[in-house]
Amino acid sequence: MKKWMIGLLAVLGACLLTGCSVESGERQKLSEPEYTIVAQEDIPEELMTQIEAAKTEEMKLTYADDGTLYIVRGYGAQPGGSSIQVLELYCTQDGIVFDTQLVGGGKNAEDETTSAYPYIVVKLLCGEQNVVFE
Repeated sequence: MKKWMIGLLAVLGACLLTGCSVESGERQKLSEPEYTIVAQEDIPEELMTQIEAAKTEEMKLTYADDGTLYIVRGYGAQPGGSSIQVLELYCTQDGIVFDTQLVGGGKNAEDETTSAYPYIVVKLLCGEQNVVFE
C-alpha cells in the first residue's frame, strides 16, 4: 500500500474515533450540590449592582466571594406574575450545569399591564467554577 493511502486511512480512522467519543453531547452528572436561593436583601452589594445594570435584558451571571459561588439567571422584561424555577443544578467534570425555566405571567397573568424583571440568585459553597446555563 502506498504511503499516502496509509496516511489517509490513519486520518479517517482518527476522525471516526473522535466522532464516536462525543456521542450525544450529554454531560455526565457527578453530583448535585446543596444550594440556597438567595433573598434580595442577602445578595452581596457588588453583585446587586451588576444585576441592576443587566436586569432589563436576559442575563447569566456568576460571582465568587470567599469560597461562595453565586449564580444569577434573569429573563429581562416579563409580564407581572412571572417567576423562575430551578430545574437542575449539578456538577460535571467540566463545571456546574444550571438549568432554569421562566414560569407564570403570560396571557393568564393577574396583572398583564405590569412589567417585571424576574431573576433568581442561588448560592453554593464551592468557590469559583465554570457554569453552563441551559
